[in-house]
Amino acid sequence: MTQPKPKVDLCPECRGSHYVLQNREGRVHGELCACFKCPECEGRGHVFIEDETGISSLRECACAGLVQRLKKLNEAGIPGKFSGTQLATYQPIVASQKIALRIAKDYVQEYGNSAQGLLFMGRPGLGKTHLAVAVIKDLILDKGMDCKFVDFFQLLSDIRFGYSQDLSEQAIINPYVAAPVLVIDELAKGRNTEWELTMLDQIISSRYNAADKITLITTNYLDQEANPKKGGKGDSHVEIGSGNGRKASAAEETLLDKVGERIYSRLVEMCRFVKLEGMDYRQEMQGKQTAPARPRKKK
Repeated sequence: MTQPKPKVDLCPECRGSHYVLQNREGRVHGELCACFKCPECEGRGHVFIEDETGISSLRECACAGLVQRLKKLNEAGIPGKFSGTQLATYQPIVASQKIALRIAKDYVQEYGNSAQGLLFMGRPGLGKTHLAVAVIKDLILDKGMDCKFVDFFQLLSDIRFGYSQDLSEQAIINPYVAAPVLVIDELAKGRNTEWELTMLDQIISSRYNAADKITLITTNYLDQEANPKKGGKGDSHVEIGSGNGRKASAAEETLLDKVGERIYSRLVEMCRFVKLEGMDYRQEMQGKQTAPARPRKKK
């Protein structure tokens, strides 16, 4: 007769992971859970090891690896709103989202087998940033990778502010150029002036030429017209309902239009393009919250 497995009581705070993540000052911050007590070092982070000759030496405890990974997570610059974001919490609805989730999971599992990154593209509210953040959180916490997150529009603001502080462009962008794994969120957002494209080109070209850097990207722009319409030039300004209450032009700007041929060509080589479709999740949730309650039937 098979004996039932004993029930394991997991810590309600960390659910057995031994760490907790929270939003601290607008950034994801991780620390060891109060439940974690290393039986080897009892929290000291080091142990004494005695060799065959009886000589003892101080060695780093195995638990120090988790502490180091949490430090890397805290230095990644992930926005605090994503403290609870995981691949397991992504809720795909349509086929393209299910495929994107599978690609993200496979990417983490098979990390190191390919020099390509991922480029998640699609309209707002489809979970592109969710997937990119979840991937680097897993790469940091499970594989100990050094990763960085940057919102491209915010980076441009930081560079402009740096000018007033006598900081060079390179001083600001170098940490992102040097990161082994980098998430660039909201690529092509903004006016895409010549100066903005020059900043983007510096980052993309440096990482492209390094050949050992992985770049994950999110963008609201597609690699082709979102709603191509058959016909001649006279159709270029026809508006088409996009299915979510939004009007979309048949001649919407593409990612190529926004970043130019040079940058786009390098992105094609650097990343696997992953297209997401569907309804804007945020708008859908807002609609559910504001929908009037149905009147109760009288008995």
